[in-house]
Amino acid sequence: MDTPTVTPASQTESRSLADMIARLEADRQRHAHAIREIDRVLEQVGQAVSALRRDPAPTHTAGDALILHPQTPPAARPKRGRFAETGDASVLNFIRREGRPTTAQINAHWRAEGRKGTANVILLKLLKTRAIVRQLDPNVRGSRYIATSEASATAQSA
Repeated sequence: MDTPTVTPASQTESRSLADMIARLEADRQRHAHAIREIDRVLEQVGQAVSALRRDPAPTHTAGDALILHPQTPPAARPKRGRFAETGDASVLNFIRREGRPTTAQINAHWRAEGRKGTANVILLKLLKTRAIVRQLDPNVRGSRYIATSEASATAQSA
């Protein structure tokens, strides 16, 4: 039987294979160490949780690493504004005072009073009840509004 001959190319392949195996074994050792460390930390967490179950109000010093979930206060209901006059009355009085304000001017007045949002819903409500009339004005973006007593007087004079 012939004995296999060792050529320089096969020696290089053997060395690279041996290097690869050595790297894999080193990686395995690092991973095994990391797993042991993870197990150690999980054991500490388990002990801390058990201690909390036994004593729901533990005393801690400043150096303790135990972190509890912060107590969040219950969600507060949004505060409703308290104003001297209703939104309807405020918008209607503003329209009467200003004459022919635009939607933007009415909303600016609304916010200046400290009210949230816009007055658009109030405008629609006043339009439906015919307390105001909308006038299209090509010179401004949006519309102008007139209180109905003024709207009828304007219509009669025209």
